[in-house]
Amino acid sequence: MSEYNSVPQNPPPTQYVPPPAQGQYIPMQPINPGIPPHPGQFIGGIQYVYCADPMTELNYSTGVLIRQEPQLLEMYTGCESPNRYYVFSQSRQGGMKLLFKCKEISGCCMRNCCPANSREFNMVIKHIANSTYLDDNFQKTFVNVVKPFKCTCCCLERPEMMVTFSESNQPLGKIKQPFTCCDPKITLYDNDGDLKYTIHADCCQCGILCASNFCGKMSEAVFNIYKSNNLTEPPCGTIIKKSANFAELITTADSYQINFPLESTPNDKMNLIAAGLMIDYQFFEEKAKDNNDH
Repeated sequence: MSEYNSVPQNPPPTQYVPPPAQGQYIPMQPINPGIPPHPGQFIGGIQYVYCADPMTELNYSTGVLIRQEPQLLEMYTGCESPNRYYVFSQSRQGGMKLLFKCKEISGCCMRNCCPANSREFNMVIKHIANSTYLDDNFQKTFVNVVKPFKCTCCCLERPEMMVTFSESNQPLGKIKQPFTCCDPKITLYDNDGDLKYTIHADCCQCGILCASNFCGKMSEAVFNIYKSNNLTEPPCGTIIKKSANFAELITTADSYQINFPLESTPNDKMNLIAAGLMIDYQFFEEKAKDNNDH
């Protein structure tokens, strides 16, 4: 069994580094693979801080920020590149730590000939296990997210993703997108197959309706998280597609803020991170590509 599959009963307190004060640091460019990070160096505008144990970190975390890595080659050539994401955990004290690096593994024909919401891929989520290098060879594969090919048509062949621990192959959960006429909806199941959360969004949001133009990119899109399937109660968490910064305006990259439900376990939070990635593919990836082609 993987050493990450459980959280200690009395985990030691996690030391967080507060956000830098205004003018305290000069932000640097995102760290290139293979180049050692230095104190005060930034990844995508966020200070790099090493995380020793991802499940313990998730146990204390109130939310995460998912930032897609801009693909300049994709912007200039129009050829779809594998998506990459950085996942930063957030604490109640306001500190942030680099938690995961996610990399899509898929075929070139699958990326460029198949719609984003139907295409098959394996998302390798790596823990930054080495505090010196961000190169892939120095990172430990932590979780695998598998999305099989689905020829989706209305209520037939609906998209789904399976989440498993990489070392033990122990299932973490499953994420599905059921058929809806208008409002986007995602359902999240635990490793026993029980419905844990329903993620729902109002389709009449500028960030969703106009996702492929300037107004949509500059607008947030809010996906509410509900316990089980009870949409009449107040939401217990949110997944927010953030308004774009300058780099994201000229590329197809997106950022997502996930605010975890208070009672969620580290396993639940890992599944919610995967759900955030699924939302990107199902509702924003194809629109961003269409906008980039014009």
